[in-house]
Amino acid sequence: MALFFYKGNENILNSKNQQTEEQPNKKIQDSFLKILDNKNLSFLLGSGCSSYEIELPKKRDQAVKKFQVGIPIMIPMAKEFYGSKEFEEKKKWLKEELKIDVENDPFATNLEIFLSTLHNLSFYYVNILSEEDRNVAVEIIKNNTTTFSNRSKFQKIETLIIDARNFLLNKCLNEENINLENDLELINLYKEFYRKLLTRNSTLPRINIFTTNYDLYSERAMDSLGIHYVNGFTGGINKFFNPAIFNYALAEKMDLSQSKWSVIDNFFYLYKIHGSVNWIEDPRQNKLFKVREIQEAKFDVLKQEENIMIHPSPLKYNASLGSPYSDLFREFQKKLMQNNNILVTLGYSFSDEHINNLIFQAFTIPSFRLIVIGEPKNKNAIEKLQNLNDPRIWIIGGKDDREYPIHYFRRFVKEMLPDLTADDLDNKMEATLNNLRELLK
Repeated sequence: MALFFYKGNENILNSKNQQTEEQPNKKIQDSFLKILDNKNLSFLLGSGCSSYEIELPKKRDQAVKKFQVGIPIMIPMAKEFYGSKEFEEKKKWLKEELKIDVENDPFATNLEIFLSTLHNLSFYYVNILSEEDRNVAVEIIKNNTTTFSNRSKFQKIETLIIDARNFLLNKCLNEENINLENDLELINLYKEFYRKLLTRNSTLPRINIFTTNYDLYSERAMDSLGIHYVNGFTGGINKFFNPAIFNYALAEKMDLSQSKWSVIDNFFYLYKIHGSVNWIEDPRQNKLFKVREIQEAKFDVLKQEENIMIHPSPLKYNASLGSPYSDLFREFQKKLMQNNNILVTLGYSFSDEHINNLIFQAFTIPSFRLIVIGEPKNKNAIEKLQNLNDPRIWIIGGKDDREYPIHYFRRFVKEMLPDLTADDLDNKMEATLNNLRELLK
């Protein structure tokens, strides 16, 4: 599979003037130079961006083995969860009692759909059971006082929700790899992504970063680089969700004698439209929006929380229609409907119909452009987009003689995103700061 750059159905890399292997990459990068100069620019980061494999040391006469140091995409994550020994009894009960076969689609490849289905069932029982029965269920699950087989149907559903939630939470926190610094290549990749985006013309509006990921790699990367970002939370020690913050910008005063202000350069808007591992529902606080951001994002701390805001799930009402999800999706739609807006999707498979519908609605704006970094194949959603033959849809990807396809996040950042930083200024600044720290010891 060669590299491709489709505008509609036309692959603009199929030029007869190609003479070297570098030209396709150069042509793609030149196009992204123009994209970065677009007035309204948004990125949508999917699960593929936080998935990162490294090769383990090869032993004699053995095939190369790869080790996941980032966050697995949903298919292998679901396979691991369903395939565990602890899940065997529960898998049998699901199939026999609830007619849910996790070995078949849509559950087999998507743990989020499985979790949402369980939440819907729980929502039903919460409304027909007495408060006493609900409280008993909570105590049994919390204290693990009975075996799974001896629990009621509602108690079993709640047990499965906790199991799936904690599995997702543990995977997305990725504490083991972070503590061992196995994920340094991945965090450096995120840092390079945000650093390159900072080279965009400072007079243009700030870039919007939308993501379906629950993990904290974007936040860790920007914190490390000293980049300011708005993620929907305000406050000091206790940060609570407030969507009004997305209307604000961080600015510096340019003229002390007059009210002249300029938005600072190192600033992004970050929208986590499926929630985050460090967001919890905190009904005890006297706040209009009861979603709080936890600063200490540790599994032992978060697993004790009743409601972690990862993926829309029915609680007292259909949470996919409530805050914070409704506010975040509304912001997504608002940005897409701006004139001359470009949306670049990375590591996103177009498997979320809610997001897809908003993207498709944006095509009613003639100036909207969609740039998909991915591969059209096997009648997937990306191939269907290509078949529309709309020149406003660009699809970039493919495989050359390198190990990974060019549409993987690691190659997009290193080869497609132009680097306008002269003389590797960022690395020199980091080296200088490290040397200064040594001098101050």
